[in-house]
Amino acid sequence: MIIRKVLPVRLISLTLVLIVLIGCGSGDTEIADDSSLVLSGEDPIKILQPSGVFSVDDVAAAGWKKSKELSPETLPGATGVWYGFYNQRDVEVRVYESQAAAIRDGQEIADVATGRRKPAPFASGGISSTRTSYSAYGIVGNLILLCEIKIEDCQGLLEAIGD
Repeated sequence: MIIRKVLPVRLISLTLVLIVLIGCGSGDTEIADDSSLVLSGEDPIKILQPSGVFSVDDVAAAGWKKSKELSPETLPGATGVWYGFYNQRDVEVRVYESQAAAIRDGQEIADVATGRRKPAPFASGGISSTRTSYSAYGIVGNLILLCEIKIEDCQGLLEAIGD
């Protein structure tokens, strides 16, 4: 008799939890037809070409002007870091093995570099010696591109990589 009363209560509780989770999560991300993912928030982060693996030469071919190579030693997982310009704005390119590695190892550091997240006390990695801060970033394949002022300044570059 106790089992008959407990089972419906658990089923109702589980159903309510699932409804709340689905309802809360439905507005967090938007997946577009072009395989891009835009995360909601004050400043959206553009994530493009999930299976792409690109180099700084691909970014340069898209119109970015390479200026100098920086040390990746303070950026966990990064295989290269370059500073340059696009449309008269500073753009830093961080290279990772894959998009999964860029998100796993580099997104939190990019959030700190752009002010989206406060740095942990005594945190290592992050802001390069060329600039002290960026305002936005996008992820294209295995690359994280930090943009000087706003994501729209880098939009053409983000979309042109790999074309």
